[in-house]
Amino acid sequence: MAKSSARRKHASRRTKRKNKYLVFISHSSSDRWIAEVIAEKISGLGASCWLDEKDLEGGEVIVDRIISGIDSCDEALVLISPQSIDSQWVAFEIGGVRAQHKRVTPILNNVTPDDMAPMKDIKGIDLNLFDRFLSQLGKRVKQKKKV
Repeated sequence: MAKSSARRKHASRRTKRKNKYLVFISHSSSDRWIAEVIAEKISGLGASCWLDEKDLEGGEVIVDRIISGIDSCDEALVLISPQSIDSQWVAFEIGGVRAQHKRVTPILNNVTPDDMAPMKDIKGIDLNLFDRFLSQLGKRVKQKKKV
């Protein structure tokens, strides 16, 4: 009974976001504050964000919820920092997004593009130039609204 209730709850979350552009945010827990600020900025464009702090509840199977978030997203943003380079969860999330051939943008925070091996072939954006990413994302959000 509890499982079917949880499934309905997750299905309703997906339905609410169905028409909204969804950005999956991958980050190290050490970078939580930066990730939350990034999510606020993205939300200001009219998009939704999948962020573990708000989308994972106690008792949920983490891997299943991450995969569900990746399945539902239109694109992903990976906050690459000295902390996330060693994070197994960030590496797992990058693999999940890349396996689905979805757009993924590395946001570089005090690292070089070569510091995160699975992302070396993708154009990253320095955190200090985050407004560029927001401008580009805003165009994609508007495009989805037109469709």
